[in-house]
Amino acid sequence: MNATSRLLGAIIAAACIACGARTSTGSSTLGSDSGASSVTLTIPLGSYSGCTSSMMTVSPHFEGTSGGDGTITLVQENDSVVATLAFAPFASGKVAFTPTSATSAAFAAGRSYDVETVDFKGSNATATETTGSLSLVGDTLFISVHGQSAGADVTGYFHCPVPASLPPTGVVTNAPPPVALTQGGFGPCTSSVGGTNTTLSGGGSGSVTVTESAGNLSATWNDDVTPVCKSLEFTASNDTATLVPGQTCSVQRPCGPPPSLGPSPAPSVATLTSTAGSMTADGHSLFINLVGETTPEACGRHYVSILCAPSGH
Repeated sequence: MNATSRLLGAIIAAACIACGARTSTGSSTLGSDSGASSVTLTIPLGSYSGCTSSMMTVSPHFEGTSGGDGTITLVQENDSVVATLAFAPFASGKVAFTPTSATSAAFAAGRSYDVETVDFKGSNATATETTGSLSLVGDTLFISVHGQSAGADVTGYFHCPVPASLPPTGVVTNAPPPVALTQGGFGPCTSSVGGTNTTLSGGGSGSVTVTESAGNLSATWNDDVTPVCKSLEFTASNDTATLVPGQTCSVQRPCGPPPSLGPSPAPSVATLTSTAGSMTADGHSLFINLVGETTPEACGRHYVSILCAPSGH
């Protein structure tokens, strides 16, 4: 059953996240903890426009997506990279991340994703026990955050083109020990799929299986998560695995409307080209982000995000 949720997010201080939460460095500035490994953060800081949000809500009796356009501003704040989300009425507030590599950051320990929801019941609640990631994939910024609200899983997906005016950061940061990407089953998972030239986006829920072969990691899912790609190969890595080039990835109904809404001039299937992607882990959570190009008739550039978090997170 599909429905639309109206979501307003903010970040408040809370206890450390369970199941593999990262510990705070406790330093006053990025790069000041000599006990951590150093990385040079290349994710540009500053203001991002032309961003899109997709909020996925799943509960025993409800599954729906909502979202809209907005902006994201990234700043360095003490030990964290803080993202200010401006997607009212769907999501707004601040999300803090701890840098983990040159192009990725994990949801900062000691934070909780506080969400007011106005769903089909008209109730307000708070999402706790959260997880999330920030990733730079090619020329695209991805943010995914997840929590629970009144028995429902709420995941927010955000992506923005990187402005040409923003240079790589070049800030030396202290990263916590990397979380190894491992084989096995991950879930429950949700997804967000959308194109730049369509206001329609889709999502689903299911599970992802990761296997290793010949030094690569294969992530596989079924149509319940998303009918896009279904399986992708990534380079094996201890922190951020990158998409193996040259893979074929098809998008069904790339412009969104299902056949039940009548004939569409857009093709029913499109192939993503010039794809870039990454896969990261944080504790028991898995994050996959992909961007690729299609023809203008197939609604142009497409984004795919998958987040898998253990039940209760």
